[in-house]
Amino acid sequence: MIRVIEENPRPWVRRLLQIVGLSAVIAVSVTWAGSVYDQPIDSAILAGIAAPECAGVRAMPAGSLFLAKQPDDAICRSFFMYRASFADAADDVTGYVASVNLGRLAEFWQLVGYVWGLSFAAVVVSYWLFVVLRAGLRRNWRSKRQHEHTPRRGCPHSD
Repeated sequence: MIRVIEENPRPWVRRLLQIVGLSAVIAVSVTWAGSVYDQPIDSAILAGIAAPECAGVRAMPAGSLFLAKQPDDAICRSFFMYRASFADAADDVTGYVASVNLGRLAEFWQLVGYVWGLSFAAVVVSYWLFVVLRAGLRRNWRSKRQHEHTPRRGCPHSD
């Protein structure tokens, strides 16, 4: 059985796809991590939603800062500030988590293109630095290797 090894006729296409893929993975992960960091799910708000003493805050219309009285309970303050600050503020856990996730998703789609461009540039620069460094090291290694094997005149070991 004869085994034929074919070389890739266009290695630059494969390398370009690898660079694009790596920069896309970096962009998606960094952008999503930034969105999660910028818009966290606040445990104090979740505690206020679940607390029975915050029923007055739950009943107030969302986005009505001047129409509602600030609660005296510490557990309800964060929930009150959330409900008073946003006109579409949810009054249950699933609605709150969904609105935070929608905010994260909106921020992600707004920034992912810019972050991909930056990560693509960084990956390309890193790749070319690696290529240049590798070529320099190979040239240095080859020149040392050739220098070691070339006999010198007048050297006692140059038989």
